[in-house]
Amino acid sequence: MTSTTVNALAERAVTVARRYREAAPREFAERHAVPSRWSRRTSSVANLASALGIPADTILVRDDPQRRYGIDASLTPGDLYEIASDSGHRWQFIPDLTGFTPSWGWLLLGACPHCEAPSVPVARVAGLADLGAHLDPESEHHGTDTAPLEFDGDPGHHSHCPYATRA
Repeated sequence: MTSTTVNALAERAVTVARRYREAAPREFAERHAVPSRWSRRTSSVANLASALGIPADTILVRDDPQRRYGIDASLTPGDLYEIASDSGHRWQFIPDLTGFTPSWGWLLLGACPHCEAPSVPVARVAGLADLGAHLDPESEHHGTDTAPLEFDGDPGHHSHCPYATRA
């Protein structure tokens, strides 16, 4: 490695650490308290970056404020993966827990066409083509007709939405 490469690595590492401290200070401070969780998140970030063809240091993962996983008292916050574009658009993904390997599939979060909640599962994404198929303006599919099963009942919907979680 040249000194230029080492310096670039150091700058990127400090930038990512600062992003985590700013966006998710508690999670970042406690990242080594549950090493398996930090390792899982790190691995999932690498997989998502590879699937979308983007650098891993452009993805931030933090606790999902709306979704929790586990059984009874062991409920833990879900993982929320965020990618910010240069134009300021923010992409959000959560793990697709329906597959054999949750770290290899994701659900893209977007606006509900019914209640306009900003972060509900709108598409299943395993790679760049899936994201492109969802975003394609020439696609004949719109609204909830191609939404994943997780769209219905997701806690991200507003309470008045017909797709909101039922009590």
